[in-house]
Amino acid sequence: MSLKQPFRILGLALVVSCAGASFARTLAAEAPPSLTAVLRGVEKRYNRLSSMKAHFWQTVRQEPGLLRQEEGELYLRKPGRMRWEYTSPEPKLFVTDGKQVSLYLPVENRVMESTIKETEDLKAPLAFLLGRLNFEEQFQRLETSPQLVPLEKDNYVFKAYSNKLAERLEWVIFEIAPDYEIRRLVARERGGLETEFRFQTMQTNPQLADRLFRFTPPQGAEVVRE
Repeated sequence: MSLKQPFRILGLALVVSCAGASFARTLAAEAPPSLTAVLRGVEKRYNRLSSMKAHFWQTVRQEPGLLRQEEGELYLRKPGRMRWEYTSPEPKLFVTDGKQVSLYLPVENRVMESTIKETEDLKAPLAFLLGRLNFEEQFQRLETSPQLVPLEKDNYVFKAYSNKLAERLEWVIFEIAPDYEIRRLVARERGGLETEFRFQTMQTNPQLADRLFRFTPPQGAEVVRE
């Protein structure tokens, strides 16, 4: 063996070792966060908010297929105020001040009113986003699975089973962006009905006037109190 041979072998070993270390660092960098870390990140982000605005898409499905698709603008403000302005395929308005709920259907010139506790609309429970968000308190079980695939690359998906709405909901799927923004919610009701919400262009802590969360029925509108 020449004197150069041991040095070639040593050099090759160093290259392999460095390549292995680099590969290990790459794997570590790409490793997804734990479910606990994601939950804490989402809680921290949303518990700091006093208000938010976002564009939303709402899709309702039931086997064997799609029932309807809608979109519009969502406004939330603590405590419990919500305004869903539907713009497509036809205008519609859902407003709550945290106590009363009004759903206005301009095409029918009809208003449906109820208390927040009595409404069966799935949008009402989403007010928890601007409450004191604590996943362990609000959900009895949380889990991840390889079958839960995100719609957007690098997002994190988990499934939650509700405490308060257990009699109505089978589960809720959350899709979370790397900055801990909730980008998608899918709620499956018992009986197979699924409602999906997607959120984009979120604005944090915008100034939202009180009038956005109050609704007075237009003159001549039919008012139905549930």
